Amino acid sequence: NRRDALALTRDFLSEATKRGLRCVRIVHGKGLGSPNRESVLKGVLRNWLPQQLDVLAFAQAPAAQGGGGAVLLLLDSGLVSLAG
Repeated sequence: NRRDALALTRDFLSEATKRGLRCVRIVHGKGLGSPNRESVLKGVLRNWLPQQLDVLAFAQAPAAQGGGGAVLLLLDSGLVSLAG
C-alpha cells in the first residue's frame, strides 16, 4: 500500500545518502495493472518527494532508464560549502 511504499522509499533514500550516493532511480511502475491504468505510486511520489530535505531535484527517467515508470533523484551530499 501507499504507506508501506513511502516507508520503504524513506529507508532507501536514507541508506543512499549514508552511502554517499548523489543520484538514484526509483522504479514505481507505469500502473498498467491499476484501475484506470494510472500509476498510484507515481502520483504519491510526486507529492512526497518535494517535502524531503535530502532530495534536491527529481525528474522522470529517460526512456532507456524506465521512462514514465521511473523517477531519477538528485540527493543532497550533506556537505556544507565553504566557498565564498
